[in-house]
Amino acid sequence: MDKTVRIGWMYPDCLNLHGERGSVQAFERVGENLSVDVSVRRIEDFDDPIPFDDLDLLLFLPGEITCFEFIRPALEKQRRQIESFLARGGWIIAIGTTGLLFGNRTIREDGSVFAGLGLLDMEATERTYVWGDDIHFRLRDTKMEVFGSQIQMADIRAANPLADVIYGRGNDASGVEGARCGNLIFTNCLGPVFVKNPWWTEDILRDIVLQKHGVARGKAYDLESASFDSCLRFTDTKPEYPIS
Repeated sequence: MDKTVRIGWMYPDCLNLHGERGSVQAFERVGENLSVDVSVRRIEDFDDPIPFDDLDLLLFLPGEITCFEFIRPALEKQRRQIESFLARGGWIIAIGTTGLLFGNRTIREDGSVFAGLGLLDMEATERTYVWGDDIHFRLRDTKMEVFGSQIQMADIRAANPLADVIYGRGNDASGVEGARCGNLIFTNCLGPVFVKNPWWTEDILRDIVLQKHGVARGKAYDLESASFDSCLRFTDTKPEYPIS
């Protein structure tokens, strides 16, 4: 079995907010624990074709909405390749505001509309004020719990949420978080999300190598688990927050 996972780090000079580049390192480190060779390739130029045949996962870290006007045309030109990549089992993960690139549309604060790729059935409305708080949710497919922080620029309505919120605002304070369509995942969670939740990182790597129990047993995440439990104790004592 091929135990190599090839990650495309998408447009790192533009999509680089909230320290989420740590999530790239998380995949490398967890890969070491699993005896999986994780190789990372930076995709930097909007004009360059994405080497889909040489990649297993495209990782889109958070970025400003204003830069999407440059990224969206680059992706639109390769829409068919993106769809084929997902159809053959490739993964795309979009973190934070960058998920809006893959939705249907975003209504900006000034009333203008940004059209996304429409690969995720979701719409968003840019917020007047940025929302920031902890977020704790349970993935709908595996029931795994994930904890991190959220800095939300837009309220989101998703037809197929990724998870159910245990604490925090999530997409729009309606009790759901993120969105998913097959191997295309969007999450609001920061942290860096895959550093704080290495069990999720491990689960994704296991899925990519197509045999969850066919890779080396992962190390126990004792420190991360202790941190997770500490965060939960903290949110349990926090007062109710305004959801507007």
